Amino acid sequence: MVTPMATSLQRTVDRAMLARTGGLVAVCTTVLTAAFVGVVALVAGNADGVGSRLQFYILAGALAFVGSLLVLEESRHDGRTVIQGSLVAGIAGFVVVGLASEGVLYAMADPETVLSSSLLVYLVAAALVASGLGYWSVRNWRLVGRRIPNDRL
Repeated sequence: MVTPMATSLQRTVDRAMLARTGGLVAVCTTVLTAAFVGVVALVAGNADGVGSRLQFYILAGALAFVGSLLVLEESRHDGRTVIQGSLVAGIAGFVVVGLASEGVLYAMADPETVLSSSLLVYLVAAALVASGLGYWSVRNWRLVGRRIPNDRL
């Protein structure tokens, strides 16, 4: 029998929670790695035709904006927080979908360069750290917000 572990917020950790969290972190790490590869493709000038795909990235940002607006509207947040959160989600949606798409296209067009490079290992590691920090930030946002005065956050 596996004994659940206590976390810093007095939550318990069991196999089901680890499976859910592990899956979420794996998906986020994969998407962020693709986005980091997209940054490499853009910087190296290997993102041919990005202008013809830009409208789809803008659409993704708009969908993220409206989706988060609908979700946040149903929360206990005030209107200003809803709009700010939705703007951040829209911009993040545009950036992440755009960069990740360019990364996947670059990896498909030139797999030897992407997969044979040790840079990919660094990008995966950076994406894993970013996913962990993002997960922790979301789970502990209220705790962080209480410790930092509003005018300094």
